Amino acid sequence: MITKIHQKHLISLSLIICNLSVCTMQTSCSSDIDIPSLPEPESTTIAQGVTLSADQLFGIWEGVSEVGTDNTNHFEQSYRVEFQSVNDAEAVFSHWFVDATSTMRDSICNLTYSYEFDGSTIDLTPHAAATAAGAVKIKGVHTGNNTMVLYAVKNDAVTTMCTLTRTGDPQPSITGVDRTLPQAGETVTLTGRNLQFVDHLYLPTPTGETEVNDFNATSRQIQFTVPSVELTSGYVRCQATGAHVNAYSPAMFCQNCVFFHDFSTHGTQSPYTDTEFENSINITQSLFDKVSVVAADNLPDGHALTEAPGIINPEYMLCFFGETPTPWGIDNNLDPNTGMIRFSMGDRMQYVIDHSDGLITTRSKCKEVAIEMDIYVYSDGQPLWNTGFMSFRLDKDQGKSLTQSWFAQTAMWDLNATVSFANGWQTYTIPLSAFRITESETYATVGSLMNYLKQNNKQAIIKLINYQLDDTHPAQMLSNFQFCIANMRLVPYGIPATTKE
Repeated sequence: MITKIHQKHLISLSLIICNLSVCTMQTSCSSDIDIPSLPEPESTTIAQGVTLSADQLFGIWEGVSEVGTDNTNHFEQSYRVEFQSVNDAEAVFSHWFVDATSTMRDSICNLTYSYEFDGSTIDLTPHAAATAAGAVKIKGVHTGNNTMVLYAVKNDAVTTMCTLTRTGDPQPSITGVDRTLPQAGETVTLTGRNLQFVDHLYLPTPTGETEVNDFNATSRQIQFTVPSVELTSGYVRCQATGAHVNAYSPAMFCQNCVFFHDFSTHGTQSPYTDTEFENSINITQSLFDKVSVVAADNLPDGHALTEAPGIINPEYMLCFFGETPTPWGIDNNLDPNTGMIRFSMGDRMQYVIDHSDGLITTRSKCKEVAIEMDIYVYSDGQPLWNTGFMSFRLDKDQGKSLTQSWFAQTAMWDLNATVSFANGWQTYTIPLSAFRITESETYATVGSLMNYLKQNNKQAIIKLINYQLDDTHPAQMLSNFQFCIANMRLVPYGIPATTKE
């Protein structure tokens, strides 16, 4: 699932829009002047619902609300809700706004909701991640003629948001893929919405595309086996001929973007010349602590593909916290002594720039690039990830904080969605935008970020921390735990927009 939230201008769905001349508070040092207070918003009366068929609800609804009469106080908001089928009972909410003082349009995009539909009224409840982003409950009421009024519901107060009109039929979209660097014979699962409409599937090759004729499609996922053909970096194209659209996967098959294949130093010492740990900043400390490079043959079933003859993928993995699962208690701080990998991220970026055939360059924008790795997690005898998070630190010396701008504190799971590895390893993605330092123009490109890290002798560290990341990521103690990674790489981030035919 791709969810993008610009925090700079984040506003609640129950935003009260005011004329600035009314809402500006006047302050004074005089105790005789009271600061005026704004009235509480009055609850809105909900419109009477008109019968709507489930098939008509299923689709895209959009609307715009405007406040203000001229360029000094104009404020416009746009809303979009894409309702999935009643059986799926999921909706995707997006909200854009612009005001008179700014030409920049900000957004809260792709927040997922579950919904209940009674034939005329829709009650939408945000998923955990959307709630954490500030989303509130929404009520939609069909008022006839394919028109729907949206209301925000917060603390029993109801406020009108916008009137929507049905603008389009359902379209397939891809939101994720379980593995982006598979080999021939491996099964790949694309996840998304409305995928039952996909009837053709194409993979990128050096000379164009090859069609996959055997795949299974449901509303939420597509599964196919990678054929024995030469593939190249690119995107899976999912064609829905009935809807006349093409939906695309995240970037796939980016072999030339891998900067750690086997995590081996081959017995060399700093600066680890001719290995993937080779660096220009003279790392003298240990590269590993309480982690082990393990061959696939020595890993439990599920880490590697072994069913297809002659294929083992990945061949090696780096395992926290050793060659076998070990107890993992709850950490009481953000810098536990439980294992790490140390390296020069600046040099790894240089490696990808030099080897990716132009896929990643010094001019690539950080917001359009991500770190990926293939992982397998084992928790209390089960192949799943259900506690802890990865702390990826571009500069290890920036202190200890969940909000440090040089750190990305991320997890693939959340409280309502543990991640299963029952079908083998999966791809884990950390967008470079997760490192808030990339919001600065100074570090907005891969080249500028890379040069800073190299020129200032900055060392990166990856740690696993079993500490509560936030309300949706509590920590629990495990009697056995192992976290294995392979094929760390720098790849294009984001999913190409759906195209019309």
